[in-house]
Amino acid sequence: MEDQETLKFESLQDELEYWKEQAAKHQAEEAQLELSEFQQMSRDYESELETELKQCETRNKELLSLNQRLRMELDNYKEKYEVQHSEAFRQISELESELSQTSAVKEQLQRYIRELEQANDDLERAKRYNISNCFNFI
Repeated sequence: MEDQETLKFESLQDELEYWKEQAAKHQAEEAQLELSEFQQMSRDYESELETELKQCETRNKELLSLNQRLRMELDNYKEKYEVQHSEAFRQISELESELSQTSAVKEQLQRYIRELEQANDDLERAKRYNISNCFNFI
């Protein structure tokens, strides 16, 4: 910039215009510098955001893949559970049927035993009666 003392103006208006131009230039230079800094910061920030976005997309793909794998595992476990559940239900049904049959046979055998005991009691009573009648005849 020129030295203030060496500048000579023809009028106060010329000096005012000169200094207005200098202030405008200075403001424009500062604004241009701020704009350049802002643009560089924006590019850096955009680069960081793009990197972060790529990392997030990669992580998202990994999570989607893991989710799909876990869903398949869950489906497999559900299938195994259903098979085991139906097998257990079938076995329980068979055991209940066997238990019913066994209980029926047990009840039938208990009735038969009571009938045999009753018949045995009848035979013993008849034997005693016969023995007592035989001794009465003698």
